[in-house]
Amino acid sequence: MPPLSAFPLPLQPFDAPLGFGWLEREFSTLSTSTAFDTGLNERDIFSGKNRCVVCGYGLYLEHCHIIPQSKPELWAELKARRWLPEQAKHRVQHEPRNGILMCPNHHKMFDSLDAFIRFDPQTRKFIFINHSNRHEAQEHHGKAIALDIQHRHVPFPSAFIIHEVRVRAAWPFQPDPHVPDEINWQDWITSDGVVDATGKFRHDPEPDKHDVPLPSPSSPVETQVRSLEAAGTGTSGWRRLAPVDDDLIAKILAFQHTMPSWKACVIEGTSWDGTAEENMQKYVSIVGLGDSVSETTDAQAHDAGSL
Repeated sequence: MPPLSAFPLPLQPFDAPLGFGWLEREFSTLSTSTAFDTGLNERDIFSGKNRCVVCGYGLYLEHCHIIPQSKPELWAELKARRWLPEQAKHRVQHEPRNGILMCPNHHKMFDSLDAFIRFDPQTRKFIFINHSNRHEAQEHHGKAIALDIQHRHVPFPSAFIIHEVRVRAAWPFQPDPHVPDEINWQDWITSDGVVDATGKFRHDPEPDKHDVPLPSPSSPVETQVRSLEAAGTGTSGWRRLAPVDDDLIAKILAFQHTMPSWKACVIEGTSWDGTAEENMQKYVSIVGLGDSVSETTDAQAHDAGSL
């Protein structure tokens, strides 16, 4: 029996030993759940650590589907209605833009239809809404979660619309929630410097900085947090969340078509077997002149032009 291969210790924190790493490949070639898990792990990482996008907890994280895996017909209909790119993954459970990384507590809230996430085109933020008015989730209500609007795998906002409608149906007598007039980031995002002054997310580990403890899973807050009902009794600084109507849907869908994640998805699912000129024209028609989707999609455009 040949001897086992050896590798030096200690292991590097963000790099596997030679021969043990993940083979580099485009997400367009990954059609299984590997693409889903890898996409979320690479997107929802902040200062080098994977964290729940709601509370910032960094242990026992779970991959949450926005459109449930049990709804393949709904996924197909959303693509047919252009609520999603027709180039999105064929199976709902394989598309990383249909998922978010969450701690067990918030994953359960999300799947149990106790909370939803609303995308606001004006602020370009994804807002956590504690629709069930659970006390332990009030500290996160009405604040933006850690989803990077510029990332090529940021979720499709239209998927959150579907989830919100399901949540509202599960709570038919719950009044419309209220949110602050000014949408701020979750507390841990600002306190840990996850977003810089320009609004850009810090995904890579910060050099020469010791590890800091991550927030504990969401638990009942010690201080009194304004409830949704109190927010709706005339308290200044709060407003009623806009209902899901045709006008809101039109605004969200229009903005969604301009997002890097939409363009990246179209590029990943597009055939580039034409001539160099044909491929470049196709790329410009998707992305636009002078625009850039991401390093990955720019590289794909370069490859397309060299065919």
